[in-house]
Amino acid sequence: MTEQRTKTTTQSDRWSYLWLAMGILLTLFSTGKWIIPLAAWLASVFLIRFLRTQLVWRGCIVFLLAFAVALMIAWWGILPFPFIVGFMPVQALIASLPFLFDRLLAPRLKGFVATLVFPLGSTAIEFLSMTGSPMGSFGATAYTQYGNLALMQMVSVTGVWGLSLLMNWFASIANWAWERSFEWKAIWRGVALYGGILALVLVLGNVRLIFFHPEANTVRVAGLTAVEVRMEELMPLLEKDREAFRQKTTDIHQRYFEVTIREARAGAKIVVWSEVAGIGVEEDEAALIARGQDVARQEGVYLAMPLFTIYRDKQRPAENKLIILDSSGKIVMEHVKYGGNFLEGSLLGDGKLRTAETPYGTLSGVICWDNDFIATIRQAGRNGTDILLVPSHDWRAIDPMHAQMSVFRAIENGVSVFRQTDQGLSIATDPYGRVLAVEDHFTTSEHVMVTQVPTKGVFTLYSVIGDLFGWLAVAGFVIIAGWAVVRGRKAA
Repeated sequence: MTEQRTKTTTQSDRWSYLWLAMGILLTLFSTGKWIIPLAAWLASVFLIRFLRTQLVWRGCIVFLLAFAVALMIAWWGILPFPFIVGFMPVQALIASLPFLFDRLLAPRLKGFVATLVFPLGSTAIEFLSMTGSPMGSFGATAYTQYGNLALMQMVSVTGVWGLSLLMNWFASIANWAWERSFEWKAIWRGVALYGGILALVLVLGNVRLIFFHPEANTVRVAGLTAVEVRMEELMPLLEKDREAFRQKTTDIHQRYFEVTIREARAGAKIVVWSEVAGIGVEEDEAALIARGQDVARQEGVYLAMPLFTIYRDKQRPAENKLIILDSSGKIVMEHVKYGGNFLEGSLLGDGKLRTAETPYGTLSGVICWDNDFIATIRQAGRNGTDILLVPSHDWRAIDPMHAQMSVFRAIENGVSVFRQTDQGLSIATDPYGRVLAVEDHFTTSEHVMVTQVPTKGVFTLYSVIGDLFGWLAVAGFVIIAGWAVVRGRKAA
């Protein structure tokens, strides 16, 4: 019996290492800085095929080593060294688990139900790992499908987890069909089921885009990166000559105010600065805010000012925060950044989204990396936010990936997102993810993004049920894994 089971669970294939090579090559274009949407659908097809044709532990060791190298290459430059050296092997191990589960459990199940092991396992692991990760949702499978707006509408119901399951199920079904030599009589029902679900998702996505639109009222919003803020130059200057640093930051603020006044007089009602535009030392913060209040009042605009306040007491962390001033100069919202603080060493915010009621809808705001934490941003879909302002500061390696991730937050929560970025891609979208404006810091000479933004958000089911689909994937995987284990023991 043991010999027979070994033969049925290890499928001989002389092309096995070719499938591994193809899977790893496609993985390079399925995550990190080089994304080809189709590659993200196909990579797992060949990786599953490789493992199913290998003895378990030998195949897993070879797979893990190759997979870790591929992830290191794909993410090199995006994450800082040496952080990437320690983080990526761990990430590779976590991301390899669904493939191992498929290799061990799928052969114990009969028929089409075995195709559910890999998609449920991969979705459950991605959901659990990203929900608790200090990196947020970087690397989520769904992000690879940016640009397919009809498909992306799915996240307004299931979050990114539904799209992850749909894509990984394709890989599992492809292998199910492969093992049956793609004989149409044997596979047509399974293919028809999956094809019908995929077609339904695309049809409903197109229906949502064609027949549903935000309300017609809009507001003119201007985003500014008036001066590049280079922390790698400013922080050494602070240590060397505090007064020279103060003069440098004062000049930065002055330029931001000049462009703010210009855009306000051109018709902007909301002005958003890039992250850390308000960098300065603690003794200058009050004067900076007072100047912002004067400009907001005199020009009649709502001004979103990101501050980065550095304290004399070196034991006290810098404070990276966003304040929104109304047209009377009053501070109507304050938010302290909570994403990525472990890297930049700033004060950790509480993760609560505040709102400000305005004539242009309900405003809320977060800072850059905050927007990658899916469960936290879900507050925007529940607290009535209409426009989410996201001042950001990136670097070239994550342009345009990081900005594109923010579009998924818009669709999930039914809010317009306005993301103004220093040294990266600035982007504004409506609640359906339609791009209203973009400005790439590296291809334009003047870093100002101006567009009309809808003043009313839209309802999404995801904002109500939250990550229910993610938890259902976890429960589904536990059930199917338990079933496979029981069947395996009976067969033994």
